[in-house]
Amino acid sequence: MSIDHAVADLDAGTITRTIRIEAPIRTVWTALTSAEHIATWWGHPSEFPDGWRAGSLGHFVWEDHTFPVRIDELEPQSAFALTWGDLDTTALEQSAAATQVRFTLAADGDTTTVTVLETGFDRLDAAARRAAMDENTGGWNTVLDALRDYTAGRATPADLQAVR
Repeated sequence: MSIDHAVADLDAGTITRTIRIEAPIRTVWTALTSAEHIATWWGHPSEFPDGWRAGSLGHFVWEDHTFPVRIDELEPQSAFALTWGDLDTTALEQSAAATQVRFTLAADGDTTTVTVLETGFDRLDAAARRAAMDENTGGWNTVLDALRDYTAGRATPADLQAVR
């Protein structure tokens, strides 16, 4: 199933989007889990001093702030999950302002289906939940379109600049 745009479920506190990418799963996996590729298609650098593996701590860098990130799951060419936001990196706990993002990949020949599921918004009060989910829903539309274009080889330098 392909969802043309991200769908927010306010009651459950989740955002979901599924896309099909005309690229082999290995290509999509590499773009999704490599810092140098993420910085290109997502437009924000990531830093993980201990490398990319389950339990690694790092952060994504935006123009005016950084988001702490913990890699929760890394199953090659299958699933990648991270927790980001207000994260107590010493206790490895998350507050109401942290969410988990899980990417699952499935191959169909030289096409890859990617599903993103962001959970944890249900810990926020109603006003904060709506605001955060509205922002992230739009973000997943932009970011996953950029991933699709990047991995399918259709992105131009101007397209990649627009994502930033």
